[in-house]
Amino acid sequence: MNINEEAEIKKEFQLERVILFSDAVFAIIITIMVLDIRLPEGLRHADAITIKRAFVQLIPKILAYGLSFFLVSKFWREHLKMFSILKDYDSKLLAYNLLYLFSISLYPFAVSLVSGNTDLESMQFTWAGYTYVGIFLFSTFSQTLMATYLVNNQHKLCYNVSNLDSILTYKARRLNYFIIPIMISIMVAISYLALQPVFAIYTLALYGIAMSRISKKYYPKKTNNGPILARLFRFRRRKAVMQERLEVRD
Repeated sequence: MNINEEAEIKKEFQLERVILFSDAVFAIIITIMVLDIRLPEGLRHADAITIKRAFVQLIPKILAYGLSFFLVSKFWREHLKMFSILKDYDSKLLAYNLLYLFSISLYPFAVSLVSGNTDLESMQFTWAGYTYVGIFLFSTFSQTLMATYLVNNQHKLCYNVSNLDSILTYKARRLNYFIIPIMISIMVAISYLALQPVFAIYTLALYGIAMSRISKKYYPKKTNNGPILARLFRFRRRKAVMQERLEVRD
């Protein structure tokens, strides 16, 4: 084994360590988030009404965990997609990756903050809603920074450079440099106008819808598009047509 082969094996091993470390961080984050969902102690001999109230009080935590699990899973999928095309790394990429993991590691704090400051009757989140959306924007921005670095250094760091823009959906992703400041301005306006902080969550939902539409515009899917039920009915119609053709031939 020559020196070049040894260096290549060492590089692959170190890159694998980076990926394993990142996956472990994501797994720990999801595990920590669910630990906050637990019934209070002393309910073993409680009556049905007390137990029901305890379950009702858990609803904000369950909802916050469900939303955060979805977001963290989505960020992990994007991280997996980025690192699946890497052939090398450098110190700047490691720094961007650590910044990205740091932003994701704030989600357990966001879950406990939202679930502990939510009133189901008034649905007022106080400043917890702004903090949650702020953490989401931080995660999205750090993800965009890493994607930008990969695009700018694709010949050095990545495989499949001819298809890199499509893999990273970068034409849509780079719009975060403009959309995120707009979202921050909207939240500042909501706070200044003393509107209910729940509008910050609406802003988060609006961002998701907008980015989904933009991604579909830049990268339309030619197959398997549309809702599941619509695809199922289309499949059944095609199957019925094929069956009729076979019967006609027979």
